[in-house]
Amino acid sequence: MEEQIKKMEQEENQEDAQLASRGRRLAATIIDIIIFLPLVIIIASPLGLIETEVAEEPPPFDLEQTLQLFIIGQVLFLLVQGYLLHSRSQTIGKILLKIQIVATNGDMLGLGKLYFVRYFVFSLLAQIPVIGAVIALANILFIFGKEKKCLHDHLAGTKVIDLAKT
Repeated sequence: MEEQIKKMEQEENQEDAQLASRGRRLAATIIDIIIFLPLVIIIASPLGLIETEVAEEPPPFDLEQTLQLFIIGQVLFLLVQGYLLHSRSQTIGKILLKIQIVATNGDMLGLGKLYFVRYFVFSLLAQIPVIGAVIALANILFIFGKEKKCLHDHLAGTKVIDLAKT
């Protein structure tokens, strides 16, 4: 019995060692935002959905603008990251930092689960005033748990591994 417990502990420690660090995950997300945000601005500005000039107090978005920006954002996300998520389970930031999204059992996932469960659901929830911000914050704070998983990882049954350690 003790041997089985030790074996289980070793397997757990080995799995923990393969997880991407919180810092690498954050850096990958920042890279993705740096790539993504200018694209949204380039598309949304000519459509009059956002103002690029600095104003003392920018007007709040109405529901129609919010919906249009959400759709543009999702389409751009899929255009920029969709193929990479489908073929490699990685975004550009994750490729650069050599980390990858996998199922909790280590298998690769399809675009449907990666996009709809991991990204789309939380992007959609973030659009809800106040509640969306609380959910977004909870999503991020979950990474400080022992498993180093955000709320979207728990929901999608994923983990992010460091490819340099595997």
